[in-house]
Amino acid sequence: MSLALIIFGIAGCGSDEAPEVEQPAPADISALDVGSYSTAPRTIGKQNADRARLTEGQRLGNYLPTPFEVDSRFKFQSGMDSNSVYGFIERIYTVGDTFAEDAPGFVGGFYSWAQSHEDILISEILTNAAMVFDSEGSATTAAAALARSQRARKESRVIVELSGYPEGQAFWDPARHELFAVKANKQIVVYTTIKDTAKIEVGTTDLSAMTTMAAKNWAAIQPRIEKFEPTPVDKLTEAELDHDQLLGHSLSRQGEESTKNPPGIYNQQGALHISTKPESDKILFEKAGVEWLGINATELYQTKDAKGAELLSEEHGALNRKLRSAASPKGLPAARCTELKVKDSLTMRFHCTVAYGRYVIEARSNQLIDAHQRISAQYAMLAAKAK
Repeated sequence: MSLALIIFGIAGCGSDEAPEVEQPAPADISALDVGSYSTAPRTIGKQNADRARLTEGQRLGNYLPTPFEVDSRFKFQSGMDSNSVYGFIERIYTVGDTFAEDAPGFVGGFYSWAQSHEDILISEILTNAAMVFDSEGSATTAAAALARSQRARKESRVIVELSGYPEGQAFWDPARHELFAVKANKQIVVYTTIKDTAKIEVGTTDLSAMTTMAAKNWAAIQPRIEKFEPTPVDKLTEAELDHDQLLGHSLSRQGEESTKNPPGIYNQQGALHISTKPESDKILFEKAGVEWLGINATELYQTKDAKGAELLSEEHGALNRKLRSAASPKGLPAARCTELKVKDSLTMRFHCTVAYGRYVIEARSNQLIDAHQRISAQYAMLAAKAK
């Protein structure tokens, strides 16, 4: 299947009441260095079966609370720079090796995680894998099977109860200070893991705190997924992909990069799962009026108006103690670029951002020239659409 398909929406102009925003003059597209990236818009056709399943899983992410919303301690997320999984249609490591056998009827899922401290070695970690099934019966059966498989993986695991959720199934692994919980709700199964690495370091344990967190996590998730309406399986490939009649104006990935977090589109809530700063971005996204985030070779935000785009670009391009300024791309001086001061294997070295009308482009790479070419090529694509 091709995971390089993406749709993002571009609507009309912002509200007539929005303040005027003075924007830089449009760049001369002919002067931009786009490298080998294609700037030609693509025509995205009907989804194939696997792409449609992935889209359904990504759509579920638009309803789920972030770990930070579950508990404000979980403010450190991986963002786009790591190999974290968001939308998925195949087994992910958290749910075990027998997933295919345990979960017939699985359609697609969404995975999110965060930790309570910048250093994972002293953090509590919360992960949720939410999965859509083709029927309520399939979801109920899968939840029971996934629970049995987890129980069987380690003899040391013991069954525990979650206060207020007798139908949920949870297992405690005292040797690893880890709690697993599985619960079905209509056509959705939520598989949760909670791990406390700090307790491992000091050799203590607190099962009560973990079961309380598991119950709190489900209390936050349940009302959100109640609002999600699964697409009938026989209608998945017919699901509409575009927003405001714009398709394919996203920068395609190249080579091995296509194996990373699958391209897709998320609303403001879904975009928060992919933020590295969910605490501040929750406020910023609301203030900027973020409507959609498209993910492909760049991150492409659509905001309510040009003022919101400038605000988002400025905040996401701001310097901090870990960043220093880097050169802007040739022909695109309005772009803000930064460089990490210290090498970090989980974070791309260079990051550039620029606003274009009511859109914000963000490009990341370990090579400055590549970051420049990505943001320039994406800018050229938007410019072509605007004509």
